[in-house]
Amino acid sequence: MIRIIGGKYRGRKLKVPSGNDVRPSSDQLREGLFNMLSTLLNWENVIVLDLYAGSGALGVEALSRGAKKAIFVEASRKHISVLKQNIELVSPEQNRYELAQERAANWITRFALPEQTCVIFIDPPFSRNEYDIILKKLAQHTSIRTGSLIVVESIQAKEIIFPENMMLLKHRRYGSVTLDILRKS
Repeated sequence: MIRIIGGKYRGRKLKVPSGNDVRPSSDQLREGLFNMLSTLLNWENVIVLDLYAGSGALGVEALSRGAKKAIFVEASRKHISVLKQNIELVSPEQNRYELAQERAANWITRFALPEQTCVIFIDPPFSRNEYDIILKKLAQHTSIRTGSLIVVESIQAKEIIFPENMMLLKHRRYGSVTLDILRKS
């Protein structure tokens, strides 16, 4: 189990789906990430896209800190079940979240939220090679507005080439994990 670090639901414990393809972000990493994000945005105006949601820890943490809405995208039916349970633990209003059971790369092509910048969490299983594909789609998709923040969590050894229209704002290491915050320009 992991816990919510801050905000309205601070301290509540979240379930983690079982399996080798699940690697929830550590408490230390999430605390550092959300401290950095809080200096860059006002949570009340933010729509969060939690791609590769798994337990939903990143999206639920954002809701706890006051995000306007979180959209959770997860391909695994087993993970969706745990994700629903975690959302019910914090029981946000129905209009503050959406769940989509689909591969992130497919889902993002249909995403449409005009005139709204967002925060996008990209944290696929490290064994998958989806970073370049999803970053390219986010860079090209017009519904991902200029000014949106993209958070990329990856294994330190992974070399990721960021699209030209994404500016690196922050880069941090937490053990063997790298965290990059980008802004779409």
